[in-house]
Amino acid sequence: MNTLKATLYSSVLLSAVSIASPVMATQFIAADSTPGTQACMAVASNKRLTINNTMKSLRISKAVISKKLLCNDLSVGDFVSLYSLNKSVRFLNIDMDTRTSITDLAKAKMPSVVIMAGSK
Repeated sequence: MNTLKATLYSSVLLSAVSIASPVMATQFIAADSTPGTQACMAVASNKRLTINNTMKSLRISKAVISKKLLCNDLSVGDFVSLYSLNKSVRFLNIDMDTRTSITDLAKAKMPSVVIMAGSK
């Protein structure tokens, strides 16, 4: 009886862990080493410190990134909303309240690897 309970508890625990873990994370790969691609990779990292360090090393401002940078031929606002990069949105002060998007639930599966190219 104890082995039955132990098996039942372990199967419940394993199913809870598998549900809580993310299904698929998008991996971004840089197409080249241009400053635009470096800035896009920093935005795609979704980490405030990475974006800040890249901005300092490239000597660009938040305004340049949020208004002039194109990532994979998308504006940064469209790019971050496509991949749900919420921390990048907050750090760059991008207004997402005025954006509307429709997601096709049947096609909501994002590619697992994205080749990044920035502005030239």
